Amino acid sequence: MTTNATFLERNNELFDRFGHLVEDIKGTDAISTFQEQNKAVVMMDNACRQQFNDAKIDYASMTNKQFIEQTDTGDIATNINTTLAMIGKVYPNLITRSLVSIQPLRQNGGKIYYNDIVRTSDGSSLSTGIHTNRDYANNEEYDPSDPTAIAQIQMAITSTDITTTEKKLLSKVTAEVMQDLMNDHGMSATSILDSTKYTEIIREWDRHVLQAMISGATGGSSTFSTAVPSGLSYEDRKYWMETLYECFIDVDNQIFKKRYRKTNFIVLGADEAAFVEKMAGFKTNPIDVTHAIVQSGGRYEMGTLNSRWKIIVDPFLSGTILMGYNNPSDWLETSFIFAPYIMSYYSPEFMNPETFVRSRAILSRCGAQVVQGDLLGTITVTAS
Repeated sequence: MTTNATFLERNNELFDRFGHLVEDIKGTDAISTFQEQNKAVVMMDNACRQQFNDAKIDYASMTNKQFIEQTDTGDIATNINTTLAMIGKVYPNLITRSLVSIQPLRQNGGKIYYNDIVRTSDGSSLSTGIHTNRDYANNEEYDPSDPTAIAQIQMAITSTDITTTEKKLLSKVTAEVMQDLMNDHGMSATSILDSTKYTEIIREWDRHVLQAMISGATGGSSTFSTAVPSGLSYEDRKYWMETLYECFIDVDNQIFKKRYRKTNFIVLGADEAAFVEKMAGFKTNPIDVTHAIVQSGGRYEMGTLNSRWKIIVDPFLSGTILMGYNNPSDWLETSFIFAPYIMSYYSPEFMNPETFVRSRAILSRCGAQVVQGDLLGTITVTAS
């Protein structure tokens, strides 16, 4: 199966329906903001289309007035509103959204796209070692009697097939807990559970993407030991800590020699983040860190190092530091592609009359794949 890159083209009908829900989704500039919002409305449309199809309602014939005011949709409107809220929470709060290319799918499986440079004569590309042939463009002086064909090079948008994987969560709560929580504190148990589910979904997709990036990193590697050499003075210890920065430079240089790109992000664990925070060139991100940690399920953007690297802290990461390059203004310039199909799908709430336990489940279906492993590198952290 194939799919078009529909998230690049503004669909006025989708923006009329969902535009008010994506206004807070921002990119690095006006163009990337449009693209990010466009991706979000595509995901919302996918989820709503599936909900209406399950309810055997013709989604294509629904007017915006019917859709919003639920005149003919019955209980499905509650599910739709919850689903849209879920997407509005999950998608903007994915910490990996700024590290990879997001390419929504309109069906379960399709094509993802990324940039490459192809030589027309031998078919070699950057991803297969174009940098090793330094004489490709060499050509003898022009001879009218025996002209030599000039080697060619062209930009190509490479595509590859991808399929989705699934994540599912089920929450249950008793009628007694729902009643007591609402009566005593004015709080909805189902809303709390829904919030817990979306936080878990964020955390798991981020972990899925980051682990795949680490496993697929082929651009460079280095090793850093956290064991403090004995007999160091305070000043000497500060100099020793800077050896981690040297590891960053080493991996960055290896990737540059392979892909002609300088890395611009670093993902590391909490212990390694403490080293970076003490470095002279570190600048803290001026955000509410507590809010960011809660919204993203634990990961957060800590700041920048020497105005070169965005520093992402992943408290679940241990023993490895990930470095890489991603162009936030060009979805084709990337090491990794995350392809959501159904970002979130809510089942109807069900109250079991025999147990008075209310249940509700969520389904998330997305594809994820490394496309340019040479744009990623790792640093192994040891204790010896």
